[in-house]
Amino acid sequence: MKNFTIYRLGIINNSKEEQLLSQFNGTNDLLKEFNLYYESLFKEKIDYYDNKGNKRTFSISSDIEFLKEERKIISDLDSAYTGEKFEIRNENSNSLNYSVSENELQSRKMFSFIYIPKNLKRGYVVFENKSKHGVKIIFEREFNRFLKMRGYEQSNFIMTPGLNFNYLSNMIEKGKLKKVRLIDFRYSNEVQLSLWGNIELKNNGEEIRELKFTSKTENSLFKNELYKLFFSKVDKEEKIIFMNQYEVDEISFEINYNDSSKTFYLKNNNKMRANIEVSNRLEYLDREPTYSSKKKVAIELIQEILGYGSSGFDQVA
Repeated sequence: MKNFTIYRLGIINNSKEEQLLSQFNGTNDLLKEFNLYYESLFKEKIDYYDNKGNKRTFSISSDIEFLKEERKIISDLDSAYTGEKFEIRNENSNSLNYSVSENELQSRKMFSFIYIPKNLKRGYVVFENKSKHGVKIIFEREFNRFLKMRGYEQSNFIMTPGLNFNYLSNMIEKGKLKKVRLIDFRYSNEVQLSLWGNIELKNNGEEIRELKFTSKTENSLFKNELYKLFFSKVDKEEKIIFMNQYEVDEISFEINYNDSSKTFYLKNNNKMRANIEVSNRLEYLDREPTYSSKKKVAIELIQEILGYGSSGFDQVA
């Protein structure tokens, strides 16, 4: 199963104002800065440690496509980590070819595709997903550091999930509703005095109540109501009225479709994962996706997001 993850890219100044990416510092083009950043990753890898104490590296060893007129940058990122032992064996005889120690770097290449439109405040990056090789945090942190080294002290780079609402709409419509969680951000008197088993109290002050479905009909009614709410303009400052019965601060729900699950949030879309299963959209050679098909699919995914926004859902997206 092949997955891509899409993030929206933005620059805000110290006054929290979004900037035009093609002239984010008044005159400077973020596309050019990304090209310089990728060149720096090609010249020198970044070493860091994860929360388990394992050494990791982040770099580029592949060619970098800088398409200035199309405003795209495309390359494979190299992500590596230590901390695990494993053996490489012959496919036919099962004889040992090589034993990897826990101090050796295990490296994977991950496709990346950056698009920085002209005269707009949001760009996009598409990453290929690889297990144990998440790059969002290191990418965001190190590019911010790179900008500061370049002298852009007033510019802060941010990445948020680039949600494909066409994909999400199809997933809700055709998928199975697995869970619904009603969330309040402060403990109510009812909860403080109750011993109900279906209420979970979080240390951050959240009160979470998970709803149980008594029938397929109820499940379907809940899903239809959640679909309407998800694609409506939910006021982030107001309570959510659900099924004319519940009044809560937030609702999350889980949908299962084609052996993958996704958790949706009605208000805080930034908590959602923007991964999309793309196996059937890619072309393969020797069981591996071709580089050209990865580029094609990345372009299509970004176009789908931009097209959906122009249909009147840009405030949701």
